[in-house]
Amino acid sequence: METGRLAALARPLAVTGVGLAAALGGGLLYVPGGVAQGSGPQAPAAYLLAGGGVACLAVAFAVAAAGPFGDRGPVYGAVARVWGSRPLGALAAWPALAGYVALLALLAEWLGRLAPLPAGTGAYVDGTLGAPTGLAAVLGVTSLSPLVADGLAVGVCALALGVHLLGVRRVALAVAVPAWGVVVVATALLGAAFVPGVGEFVAGNFDPLYPTSGLRRAPVRALVGGTGAALFAFVGVEAAAYAVADASEDGEVDAVGGAPVLAAAVACGVVSTTAFVALGIVDWTRLNLADIPAADAFAAYLPVEPVGLTVAVSVVAGAAALVAIGVPASRTLAGLAELFPPLSRGPGDPPLASLLVVYGAAAALAVADLVASALYVAAPGLALSYLAVAVTVAAMPSRRPDLWAACPVRPTGRAGRLALAGAVAVAASLLGVALARDPATVLGLSLHRVSLSVFDFELVSDPLGGHVPALVAWQLLGVGLYVVLRDYRESTGVRLPPLGDSDGPEPTDPAGGDDAERVAEP
Repeated sequence: METGRLAALARPLAVTGVGLAAALGGGLLYVPGGVAQGSGPQAPAAYLLAGGGVACLAVAFAVAAAGPFGDRGPVYGAVARVWGSRPLGALAAWPALAGYVALLALLAEWLGRLAPLPAGTGAYVDGTLGAPTGLAAVLGVTSLSPLVADGLAVGVCALALGVHLLGVRRVALAVAVPAWGVVVVATALLGAAFVPGVGEFVAGNFDPLYPTSGLRRAPVRALVGGTGAALFAFVGVEAAAYAVADASEDGEVDAVGGAPVLAAAVACGVVSTTAFVALGIVDWTRLNLADIPAADAFAAYLPVEPVGLTVAVSVVAGAAALVAIGVPASRTLAGLAELFPPLSRGPGDPPLASLLVVYGAAAALAVADLVASALYVAAPGLALSYLAVAVTVAAMPSRRPDLWAACPVRPTGRAGRLALAGAVAVAASLLGVALARDPATVLGLSLHRVSLSVFDFELVSDPLGGHVPALVAWQLLGVGLYVVLRDYRESTGVRLPPLGDSDGPEPTDPAGGDDAERVAEP
């Protein structure tokens, strides 16, 4: 009996851990970072409001993930079925795929270079700019040749792929353990540092609440701007929805359906508390100059070395993220498999062909030094897919009430409508900010910011003119690929079932034999 109860509890926590691992990256200890620079002592409130908004977005993803869309995923499957358009579904999932693969490539390159830390103010003052940092400093490695760094990047991608080959349950467990470990350790350190430090600096840091003339002139604008920036700290929590979709195939959706919302809530609590404690126990002047705000706050009252702590947390969280982000990346590609039947061949649990493609592409981007260019599509691509899912789920009750009724997880009443409206607003805000700023600024607001240390000024330059033309070019490429794949299906006799059918037959790919008979409706 006790074993059964533990298993019933472990599964939702493991699925939630996928979302936490994908969001945490390696940058938790850099909170409040850029958000505090814009919103001042209001930064904890900005993170709290942003986390609440992302929880609304997580509700939309939870509905789509648990819905009757088979293995087509919460983006392609939901958008294509609800709106009755495969091209629309493909154009929603295509930028998400680019975003996830770009993040995988970023993490692979960062780990391949032995996880360097961003250069801080101290490096400029001490004259140590360019010296080894991160894991390289811990291991005593002065430099790595490009060939060795590329080999390590390929190696970590291969290791992550190997973890996925253990099966979806073991993958969830493998990323949940380090993710929850980081959450528990960070929470313990926050409490231990806050207790002795609360009486010394809190009053001085939060009174006055608006210490600068800019904040005093427009406090509400500063809070709104800080909230918009803080939204990016939670990019990745939707990965739990893709793990929910895997669990739904095993009939466990009732137990794990709320995992995306739980992941958003836990991330919100940890990040907001980290911002509050960092602002509360380090005086404002010193905090503005702190290289690693939260780690410096811990070191102010605890016998910990901030850089060493940051290296440990960043490497563990970054490695977990490399595996966790492979879940939405591979499931997004697998969802598009009906458009190209060969992707459906081979084992489906895990989706071997899709995993090989996404990790192979990530390794190739790292080796070819194309990660910086790919990151121009990362944030806006993910935000565009968020908006597609949010709008689709909000419209589902009126447009496709049959699909809505078949969703085991769905919000109801006024609170449900407000949550879905909030999801649309949050996704639109993310897309607007992502398109308006350069990749260094946008990704620097996420918890993957530490990985950006592998770049100098590549993300400030303007390949293709910026985010908007890069995203447009990627979508045009997707349109061209869709047309090519349509012609391929026509030439091979593959017929896709009507999108309005609930349980249409699975057509056969005449050229592929039995292994290709998996072209199901989305």
